[in-house]
Amino acid sequence: MIRAIRYRDAQRFRQERLPGSTFFDLTQGSEEAAALWFYCPCGCGTPVRIPVGIRHKPAESPSWNWNGSLNDPTLSPSVNRIDCGWHGWLIDGYWQAC
Repeated sequence: MIRAIRYRDAQRFRQERLPGSTFFDLTQGSEEAAALWFYCPCGCGTPVRIPVGIRHKPAESPSWNWNGSLNDPTLSPSVNRIDCGWHGWLIDGYWQAC
């Protein structure tokens, strides 16, 4: 398991590039929608943006249901990275490979 370290500063998030680290963009125009940025937990260094809904799955596809926690986020369904092959879950702030 890899801890999903939350960054509040986007610039620092982009500079440090820690595997599994997260940055929530809450400026999507709605209190119920956001974007989650993370660096792939596999260590490939790829930054990834996914649309998330707070306690719901947005209509946009693909998208994820997010529990609303910034420090201990949980997403569903699982995250499947086609580029590098990593597939797993973000549960209570930890990335877990399938």
